[in-house]
Amino acid sequence: MPKENVINFLRACTNDTALLEKFERKNLPEVLLHAKSMGYRFTSEELSAVIGDMETKIITENMGEEINAYSSLWPKMWGKYRLQYVVEELFNTFSESELEQFLS
Repeated sequence: MPKENVINFLRACTNDTALLEKFERKNLPEVLLHAKSMGYRFTSEELSAVIGDMETKIITENMGEEINAYSSLWPKMWGKYRLQYVVEELFNTFSESELEQFLS
């Protein structure tokens, strides 16, 4: 259920730019608190696990690279808020069926 809450939270941020803008400048404890108040209950560890899985899949499978300091994914986060990077460069690259895989 927590992974599903993370996916649903990221989906909500994708579908509502005002929501993404509201959250993008918040620090992690603030994101967790406000997400919880909206019904998306997850911990920082659960959020990190989903993000890490997405980064791993993109780097190793989609880009065909090793995970290291030279991955071509890393420059995509430059100049962006962390949540903006997660939504735009990670979450939005996955299809619904791929997102379902993260839940299993």
